[in-house]
Amino acid sequence: MLTRYPEFPLGYTNGGFTGSGGVLEQNLNVGSSYFHSLNVRLQRRLSKGLTITGNYIFSKLMERDSWLNDTDPQPEKRISPFDHTHRGVIAVSYELPFEHGSRWSRLALGGWHVNGIYTKQTGQPLTWIGTSSTTIGDLVYFGGSINYNPRQTNSPAFNTAAFDTKTADQFAYHVRTFSTTFSSIRGDGTNELNASILKRIEIREKTYFQLRFECFNVMNHPTFAFPNVAPTNSAFGLITAQSNRSRSVQLGGRFVF
Repeated sequence: MLTRYPEFPLGYTNGGFTGSGGVLEQNLNVGSSYFHSLNVRLQRRLSKGLTITGNYIFSKLMERDSWLNDTDPQPEKRISPFDHTHRGVIAVSYELPFEHGSRWSRLALGGWHVNGIYTKQTGQPLTWIGTSSTTIGDLVYFGGSINYNPRQTNSPAFNTAAFDTKTADQFAYHVRTFSTTFSSIRGDGTNELNASILKRIEIREKTYFQLRFECFNVMNHPTFAFPNVAPTNSAFGLITAQSNRSRSVQLGGRFVF
């Protein structure tokens, strides 16, 4: 009786194929989203080949693009799973001042560039989708503090006692009120430094060889994945993966002519 057309059976689709008869609504244009941001950029070109650039973004992304319940009159309004409230990036480039002296000293000490990029970013909101990774389910929430810690890997990342994990107690044919995202409950943020050292060896006026030594995630700082949010799973609440790459180093060369 809560469906939009109660005089007709409610149909559904599965993977693009019709699963049952009835009224089917597809490709509706009722979804919406909005994005607000403050962008700040500072750039300073100092003497002797030193350049410093800083960028900061303060933003919020809200969306209505999925239903919390099939019988809802409009999609759920929520903080987007792709929202990153704060993002700051500092980039430093320095051309080492060793261009003087004899030809051999310039060849050995000249042409060096040092670069570094540091990124600090707020994590994305955790999506409480229940037992399925594609279909919004529900969770039996008792109330109380969740105490979420996105970097807790030795035990559950949140208070699992705040939820009923018994299979027999899980909701079925239930009108969900527990939101799928909360702005205050977010995954692990980005805290990463990338750096490189470049050596340019001049051969002719427009011909040179560049040797590149690059290191990604210099501090080997892990960004942890989201915890398991399927209440009936034995790993409920546990973080079992890393979402960024571990430290990696690469050496390369470029011949430009």
